Amino acid sequence: MSRILQKYNNKISQKYKAGKHNGIDIIGDNGKSNNSGYLDYIVAHTEGEVVGVVSNYEKNNPGSRDYGNYVKIKHPNGYYTLYAHMKYGSVAVKKGDKVEKGQVIGYMGNTGNSYGAHLHFEVRDTSDTKIDPTNYIDADLPSVDAYTTFVRDLQTAIGANVDGIAGPETLSKTPTISTSTGWNHKAVRPLQVYLQSLGYDLGSCGVDGKFGKDMKACIKKYQKDVGLATKYQDGIVTAKMYTWKKLLKLD
Repeated sequence: MSRILQKYNNKISQKYKAGKHNGIDIIGDNGKSNNSGYLDYIVAHTEGEVVGVVSNYEKNNPGSRDYGNYVKIKHPNGYYTLYAHMKYGSVAVKKGDKVEKGQVIGYMGNTGNSYGAHLHFEVRDTSDTKIDPTNYIDADLPSVDAYTTFVRDLQTAIGANVDGIAGPETLSKTPTISTSTGWNHKAVRPLQVYLQSLGYDLGSCGVDGKFGKDMKACIKKYQKDVGLATKYQDGIVTAKMYTWKKLLKLD
């Protein structure tokens, strides 16, 4: 049975000058934390697509490349898992591969910024933000609805605190986007994805991150559908105002 060597810690200790540890370190049945040659294998937590791989990092050189050999997988709910410090020559997948839950993707090793063979395991949410993976060691990743995904992606785009929960801080950072103002703002794409999930027609351009005429028409229809006053059915998503409040469910 595997055991945790080092827990997740997302804060820096000023007292002990200790840095963050944005994952958990795990050692398996067959090895010891100071042994770089044992054969504990690593499996994919959940089905998904491999979106990142380093497989040729050979040196056991603490302080060099942080992760050493690693595999990063994107899962159907938009979350990511990352498996680091894998043994040189053991990585069994490549970028673009589809993997199944429980599929062997490599072996524990001691590459990168590592002080003994182990697995450094991370879980990241839909905005690629590192979260505490402890609860997911033996449990499924959370399901994420379209609204929560939209809020997280919007928060990332506007520089708000990324927690998937819309509140005053998120609203305060919303931009004005229209065909003439902020038409290519980073907030446009998550807004398009969300509107599409609600069944709105984005026109021939689809999700392109640009606020064109079709997007304006889409916003006008949304504004009418949610009951905004006629004067606010203008196809403009004004910073901090009624359309954003409706979209963020803050009205």
